[in-house]
Amino acid sequence: MKRTTPLTRHIGGKVREYRLKNGWTQTELAARMQVVGCDLSREIIARIESGFRQTSVFEIDKFVEVFGITYNDIFAQ
Repeated sequence: MKRTTPLTRHIGGKVREYRLKNGWTQTELAARMQVVGCDLSREIIARIESGFRQTSVFEIDKFVEVFGITYNDIFAQ
């Protein structure tokens, strides 16, 4: 299967980085996303982190909210 985003512009890598910084599993992150109204499963988060699924603007907004970071943080390379 082909990656949807190049590794140099990989938001999923940032999602993984911040998830691990918080000490959360993918399942825990999925639960936190659901609490803020974004219904993502552990499997979808795994696909986002590995670059096999793109994220919507809504999902990016919710990742920023859940992690307590800025948009600059998630888009920085």
